[in-house]
Amino acid sequence: MTVLRALLVVFALVAVGLGIVAIRGETAKAANRVQKLHQAKVVLEQELWAREMELAKLRGPDEIRKRASELGLDILPPTAPQSAPVPAR
Repeated sequence: MTVLRALLVVFALVAVGLGIVAIRGETAKAANRVQKLHQAKVVLEQELWAREMELAKLRGPDEIRKRASELGLDILPPTAPQSAPVPAR
């Protein structure tokens, strides 16, 4: 093996090694980014669930009555539904 071939082999091995190191670095960065995004997603989901619970509470009949009385609105009691007459054939 000549000196030139040995240098080419060493250069190729160094290039491959540097490529592997660069790829591992990018993989670590990507994994870190995925972890941060997952944490942000969990926080947003918790906020969403809290808002949904608040909305469900506000939609309840007791809360509606309370808000209506605070606003000075008169609430009519529910009446029996009136059925529409069925047309004769």
